[in-house]
Amino acid sequence: MELTDIFIIVSAMAIGIVFLWAIRSYDFYEKEPFIKLLLMMFLGGILSVLLSTAAYYFVPVKYNIFDAIFKIGLIEEISKLLALMILYLIIKKNFNEIVDGIVYISAISLGFAVIENIFYCFQSDEPFLLLLHRSVFSVMGHISFSGYMGLAFYIHKKVHRNYTGLLLSIGLAALAHGFYDGFLFHYEVSDFFQFVFLALVILQLFLLRTVLGFSERRAFLNESLFQIRTNTLFGHCCHCKNDVKAKELSFGKIHCMQCPQCGYYIFDEENLARLLVYYCPANNYKRLLKNLPRYHNILLLDEAQKIRFNLNDKCLNAPIDELAQLLQACNRADRQRILEIPLIGPLFAFLGLRFMQDANKV
Repeated sequence: MELTDIFIIVSAMAIGIVFLWAIRSYDFYEKEPFIKLLLMMFLGGILSVLLSTAAYYFVPVKYNIFDAIFKIGLIEEISKLLALMILYLIIKKNFNEIVDGIVYISAISLGFAVIENIFYCFQSDEPFLLLLHRSVFSVMGHISFSGYMGLAFYIHKKVHRNYTGLLLSIGLAALAHGFYDGFLFHYEVSDFFQFVFLALVILQLFLLRTVLGFSERRAFLNESLFQIRTNTLFGHCCHCKNDVKAKELSFGKIHCMQCPQCGYYIFDEENLARLLVYYCPANNYKRLLKNLPRYHNILLLDEAQKIRFNLNDKCLNAPIDELAQLLQACNRADRQRILEIPLIGPLFAFLGLRFMQDANKV
């Protein structure tokens, strides 16, 4: 093996590890052990490549849109799902929340893409330029194809027998994979490839955010979550209508302060956004504040008028218990709203989220 080949392997694996760390960062509520993800990337990648290579030995492939969907897409995506099923015993104890299905099959898909990148680069006259290109498009592409199967498999194993969801997830993954390859195979439409790629990635991120909203591992918002820090914050309480000086409170990446007079919690705009990422992942603070009743420069978020957003200071004031109830209600509404979106909603429901809607009421 030449020195260039070694550099290709090391570079491709290093890029894969960086992407694996990024995938893990989306596992907000109970992060999977990195060593397990790394193991699934390597073992799952090798196993899925071997399974697809064996299938290609019996299935001749032409470079057109039909074969891209019904041969390449089906073969490679089924191989990834089979790899997850075979390696399930390794992760069985950790496979305990709905997001894990997407996280682990994304690790396998990443391993598949890394191995594929290495072999393509071995055959290229400009291997590192090709690796750079494929590390964006091929890696993110493979990850964006397979999340549907991870979701359906988790629900099948942990929530409800989900054979319909598994079949649908294979079809969606193969279709996504086929469109990706098909737009590259046909020169006359290749200019639209970037739009197809972007649409596939956005849809997968939307699925991930939706699934996070169904997680049962989310910590319940209460005072005990927050730790007192040494630094002091300054703000304004629109309940007491006084300026506030208090110690910083933090929970993960969420920082706030508590008014010493009324006990209301005060979140600035940045930390309100972080709060919603954690508790209402399919929402954002702009949607939360849209079309609310207004009293002068104050937006009123609840009927009792205890939860308020100051438009001048861009901060939220609320008693923590009422805020927890509001966030729960918003998350339930988000889940229902997404399942009612034309086409996308029914697809997500039949992938298995309809069972989670019944099983997860909080």
